[in-house]
Amino acid sequence: MRTDLDDAHLQNVLAQEEQDGRFAKPEGKAGQDKSRRGYVDMHRYEQRDIPQWMEKQVYLALGGLLLGAAMLGIDATPMEGFDSRALDQALGLREKGLTSVVLVSLGYRSDEDFNAALPKSRLPREEIFTFI
Repeated sequence: MRTDLDDAHLQNVLAQEEQDGRFAKPEGKAGQDKSRRGYVDMHRYEQRDIPQWMEKQVYLALGGLLLGAAMLGIDATPMEGFDSRALDQALGLREKGLTSVVLVSLGYRSDEDFNAALPKSRLPREEIFTFI
């Protein structure tokens, strides 16, 4: 995850979107930039939770990665509880303005994986969701 959303990064994202044809009209680019900066400013100055907000964005992308892997028949396991400081140092992430948040292993399980044959266990949906 990025450690900050500076102007250079926001401009880079906007330029990539323009290059990819995301704006049908010139005012679309300005509107996207204004909207994105509004969210960044809200989290930076009002809610003061930029790191937590950016971490949530990582987990949104993680959901897409896990779903995509499953659709391709690839096993994936997200992991927390690792030494992020050691990993950041080993990979030189902080020098790049990044920090680790979550790890994901991707691959194919062994035919001998006993856990794959066990049933999943989940709480009943009535305990997880609030229906209104």
